[in-house]
Amino acid sequence: MKQEITFVNYKFERQGADVYVLLTSQRASAGAEEIQLIFQYDGYDNLSADTISYIKEANISNNDERELLKKSIKKGLLVALTQTSLLDDITYNLPKDTATSTTRKVNDPWNYWSFNTSMNLNVNGEKSFSEQRYFIRFSASQITEDHKIISSSWYDFNKSKFTLSDGEEVKSQNKRYRSFLQYVKSISDHWSVGVRTLAGSSSFSNTDFELFLRPAIEYNIYPYSENVTRRMTFLYSAGMVHQNYTEITIFDKMKETLARHSLDIEYQITKKWGDISMDIEFDQYLHDLELYSISFNPNVELNIVKGLRLNFGGFFSFVGDRISITKEEISDQDIILQNRQLNTSYTYFSYFGFNYRFGSANNNIVNPRF
Repeated sequence: MKQEITFVNYKFERQGADVYVLLTSQRASAGAEEIQLIFQYDGYDNLSADTISYIKEANISNNDERELLKKSIKKGLLVALTQTSLLDDITYNLPKDTATSTTRKVNDPWNYWSFNTSMNLNVNGEKSFSEQRYFIRFSASQITEDHKIISSSWYDFNKSKFTLSDGEEVKSQNKRYRSFLQYVKSISDHWSVGVRTLAGSSSFSNTDFELFLRPAIEYNIYPYSENVTRRMTFLYSAGMVHQNYTEITIFDKMKETLARHSLDIEYQITKKWGDISMDIEFDQYLHDLELYSISFNPNVELNIVKGLRLNFGGFFSFVGDRISITKEEISDQDIILQNRQLNTSYTYFSYFGFNYRFGSANNNIVNPRF
């Protein structure tokens, strides 16, 4: 952008800049992304904020992606340029059929359906170690203003072998597959309803087969149209869970069908001073209300003062609903290699960091050498 748009001075920090651009993205249909640029003209008292949006298609080339971004940035800068002496140097033209081309209805022979398939094979090793991994995935989706349908299936197989110093060989093997289907119906600018279903198995989780079906309803305090800059949603779902186990569980079960519900609260806001997000999730089995889990996932990134950026957050979960844990004793090898899921009452991780930049305020020069 610095090489292509040379009629402005670039700043390292937003403080002191006449024009600030907040760029956000969110998933659209057919694997595309909706890109939104919010221009804030802090250096011009008579200009209000402006928003420019465009769709970045799934199979777009890197060059075309850059051109779309450059064109959108130039559009937003044009408003500020009209307040400067550069206005006299601006020329433009429009195609003769502009009026008809902008109102032409899009004809989609795929009816907004998009499909994706992939397969990966990874093989690596050395004298005392070897690993093979196979991963296959297929997905299909149809996303419109009225509804959203997302389905995906994948198979993951991972096998490794270690040779210890005494010549003993230690082998590890994990196998998982999942098939997921979700349907969401738009009710209004604040309400949505839908259903989720999943089927699969996991040697790590001690399940030969598992199936869940959950109707769900979601309420967004803010309109969905403002999702890229702020959202606060309450998603409640309830349904059944059926599981066949590989080995008998700590509850002496080889299979069971249970009722389960969950509440997921998400909050996110994106502003020029930074980003804040919080996800709180509660899951519980209805046959035994003591079998539940609660997780907290806060993430914060703040622009404190000019040059100083602070970020911190993490994840904490109280775990009381792992009903599929095997009753059989798990070997030290499986524990070290993480082949089997262990019982626990909590999980967590956290992070904290900051970045401080000082020196020159300008950021115009691009030097690609070396």
